[in-house]
Amino acid sequence: DTMLGKDFAELVNQHLSSQGKEVRTAAVIQSNPEQSKHLETARLKISGLWIDLVNLRSETYAQGSRIPTMEFGTPEQDALRRDFTINSLFYNINKGVVEDFTGRGIADLREGIIRTPLSPTETFLDDPLRVLRAVRFAARFACDLEQSVEDAAANEQVQAALGQKVSKERVGAELEGMFNGPSPVESMQLLQRLSLFPVVFALPPATQKALPADYALACVRCMATTHALVQAAGIQLDKEESRFLLMAALLLPLRGCVVLGPKNKPIPASAAIVRESIKWRTKDADMAVLLHETAQQFLDIHQQVAAMDGSDATVRAQNAPEGLRVQLGMVIRKLKQHWHLGALLAPILSTPQAAPVGTEESTTAATAAAPSSSTGQRGVTAAGGNEPASEEVVRCKEVYGTLKAAASAFGLEECWQWKPLLDGKQVQALLELQKPGPELGKAMGEALNWQLAHPSGSLEECQQHVKEWWQKHKA
Repeated sequence: DTMLGKDFAELVNQHLSSQGKEVRTAAVIQSNPEQSKHLETARLKISGLWIDLVNLRSETYAQGSRIPTMEFGTPEQDALRRDFTINSLFYNINKGVVEDFTGRGIADLREGIIRTPLSPTETFLDDPLRVLRAVRFAARFACDLEQSVEDAAANEQVQAALGQKVSKERVGAELEGMFNGPSPVESMQLLQRLSLFPVVFALPPATQKALPADYALACVRCMATTHALVQAAGIQLDKEESRFLLMAALLLPLRGCVVLGPKNKPIPASAAIVRESIKWRTKDADMAVLLHETAQQFLDIHQQVAAMDGSDATVRAQNAPEGLRVQLGMVIRKLKQHWHLGALLAPILSTPQAAPVGTEESTTAATAAAPSSSTGQRGVTAAGGNEPASEEVVRCKEVYGTLKAAASAFGLEECWQWKPLLDGKQVQALLELQKPGPELGKAMGEALNWQLAHPSGSLEECQQHVKEWWQKHKA
């Protein structure tokens, strides 16, 4: 009871070694009280399962300080310092029984209630990250937040501590757990309801001030509609694809908003949020921006396809102008294997909640797009909630279906994997160019455009086209 996790890990490894089993060095996560990480923790992988090893603790606070002095404690003292009663249960390996020192853990587990052993405000101020853990557990396990927990989560002092005291990396790790879990939409809806959205997805104060009061609701509704579309279309996404799409959907209303980044360079607000506010990977930030860009391009393409004569995709493909085929192929090549994510996000742009915010033009656009509602909140369904209306999802599914059918009919579904019929050296020799330069780049672009417009075209046909184009270009 008075042993640190790393010391216990060494004993575990000694036992495993004596049994001839695989031994792994324990990773030690140091305590960092300034960021509410009060305990040193040892992590050890045993039989493919990661185990956290940490000592029982009690805490005392010096007057005027929020940083506790850690001491070895009893199981009861340790249980009372845990985040939630359902996480305060011990299994006594000697007696083979579950011990509930808070007296409420087992009942709360059965009834699906997220409750703190001590005062929730005290518990959250002890480690503000627990607010996000409460949200994640409630959404993942379909639990209810006990009312005092919900009140404390919305407390300004707690929210300030979450924004200032907890590292962005820890916040991002909790968010990733929400997005990779079974209920990402419910998690974001709860963040929005508790007014935690602007704390988690933080923007510079001046930018935040320019946003409408209900922008978080619009963001969450975009994500909810996108998630409903994926389900309605019967599409299976892996964890990475789902994270890419849902984050881009969540930040869709902010797509026109920019903030100052390093060296005072303007960058998209969505990229700043993903990279700085939640410290996710660069590719997550880049994908959010790219999906916002290509979703509009896909939507423009849909409008052209929908305006064509004929209801059958094959007939439309036969009548489609070359420029439209090239346009669709180029967008698909931008997103590569993720192009269907852009096609899924495209119809969301036409929903009222996706109206851009935080730009000079956004106020007028938002007002024009807002449906009348008894709640006075833009984007709220007729039912008054933040769930997408069924007819809205049906319309979005139709748009996605049209885009998918067009890609198939045009023979462009796999064009992101195509090797160009002509590479740089071949084009340079074909046109007898003395050296590479801007003209070579234009010619190679023309060769690729022709290939996208003629998926079944031959090398010789492509060469002939480039020669003819070059003659006109020079003239």
